[in-house]
Amino acid sequence: MHIILNPTSSQPIYEQIIYEVKRRILQGVVVAGDKVPSVREMSAQLMVNPNTVSKAYKELERDGVFITYRGKGTFISDDVLELVTEREVDHLKQQAEELVQKAVQAGLTKEEMKQWIEEFFKEEGGESHD
Repeated sequence: MHIILNPTSSQPIYEQIIYEVKRRILQGVVVAGDKVPSVREMSAQLMVNPNTVSKAYKELERDGVFITYRGKGTFISDDVLELVTEREVDHLKQQAEELVQKAVQAGLTKEEMKQWIEEFFKEEGGESHD
């Protein structure tokens, strides 16, 4: 699993690891049942403190993304795609709610927001669901 970190980011390294793992899952690069590098291997690969990797792994395990079998190692859980997708959708809904609140405060109309969203979907190659 190849993870890229940004040392100049204000986001903590362990959160970057979590984000990158989930991104790889959504991209289909990492799939259910794949073995995850050990904490020691990942910390050497990323050149970060093993405690940082361990913190990310523990959170990923708590979220159900990783599952650890004593003596065998850590693996991507079987229902990981559904879990990650569901959490990403929930996160996006929360961000959308915050965006709408800010738009209302700024005096933007629903039609202006719809137009922007249509433009952004076109730019990203997505389809609208009219």
